[in-house]
Amino acid sequence: MRIPYIDCGVMSLWFITLLGSFFTVAQANSSSDLLELPATNSVLANKSVLMAMTPNNDAILVVGERGHIINWQNDDNWQQQQSPVSVAITDVTILSDGSKVAVGHDGVILKVDSNSTTWRKVFTGKEITQFQIAQLKQQYQSLEQVILQTQDEDELEELTYQLDDLTFAIEDNQLELKSGPNKPLLSVTSTSNDTLFASGAYGILLSSKDKGETWELVSNHLDNPDSFHLNTVIATADDQLYIVGENGMGFHSTDVGQTWSVMTLPYSGSLFGILANTVKTHTISTDDINSTKNKTQLVAFGLQGNIMVSLDGGGHWQHIKLPRSTSLLGGNFSKQGKVYLVGHGGVIVSFYPENLSTLTIKKHPSGAALSSVLVKDNSLILAGQFGISQWPIEAEE
Repeated sequence: MRIPYIDCGVMSLWFITLLGSFFTVAQANSSSDLLELPATNSVLANKSVLMAMTPNNDAILVVGERGHIINWQNDDNWQQQQSPVSVAITDVTILSDGSKVAVGHDGVILKVDSNSTTWRKVFTGKEITQFQIAQLKQQYQSLEQVILQTQDEDELEELTYQLDDLTFAIEDNQLELKSGPNKPLLSVTSTSNDTLFASGAYGILLSSKDKGETWELVSNHLDNPDSFHLNTVIATADDQLYIVGENGMGFHSTDVGQTWSVMTLPYSGSLFGILANTVKTHTISTDDINSTKNKTQLVAFGLQGNIMVSLDGGGHWQHIKLPRSTSLLGGNFSKQGKVYLVGHGGVIVSFYPENLSTLTIKKHPSGAALSSVLVKDNSLILAGQFGISQWPIEAEE
């Protein structure tokens, strides 16, 4: 398992994952082996490092280290599902037909049918590398044609440098094909028509139009020439798409990923997540006609306690920095529209986006690094360093 993509803000959580996976790694000589080694069933899987979760009917589907995939109802009622890999699984989404898609380290993508608990592997980082080689070779051929038609010596020199860079990039990817995949996928989301997007380190963006059976590389749809990491991709209820990542990078699509625009955010550090909540607003026209309009609230968060809030779908942002430089790794909206963010040291931040004076900071007694949170009834469901647990919030809601 390779982790060269890690930002310092999430280093501790991923380092714990690496240490927790030591026994599994000892059984495998390379990432390719871990991609072929099924996850081991464990009575402690619910207490291992868990990275993401999503509601699954009356239960919660949770994914994490060593290929663990768990269907969780409570501490006394949970089932580990059959995973074909032992790499870390970083995110999961559920499609309209009940089938599920998960992504993880080494570019792996898994899928399971709605009536099954046995996951199958549909994609790995090897295919990412093959896609990249094909795209680079196409760019190389196109640039060669431009060079043949260029007369200006200065321009010709610059184009020749670009051609050399493409040559090195092709060679690097060809070496990766031999050594094994090393590009982790970090996030996956689905739209209302089950179009899927998966994002990851080194600017990787994948898309699927057949419910996750096959994938294409669409990284070149983004203005990301430095291949900054794309830490999270989300889809809103009305199929708006948002991506945030390294170096304050942000993107927005209004046409289900056909085109993307750069989203300017008021922070240039790493962003680990973004949340969206659709709010209905009522207006009365001059003719006394009532109308309803949807507005999208966005909350982006990341390194050293930086939080950004937009009440208009990313047009304008407010920037908050927590008094403690604690990195925030996950978050969610409650049904009441309250935001909950979690991160290092057991930090739990809550507030209403339209009223930032409501912001409160609490600390979970475990002090664990928390990576994901859901709001269920009068409790927070927390996942992270020490597995999955509940924390009551009756006094807050």
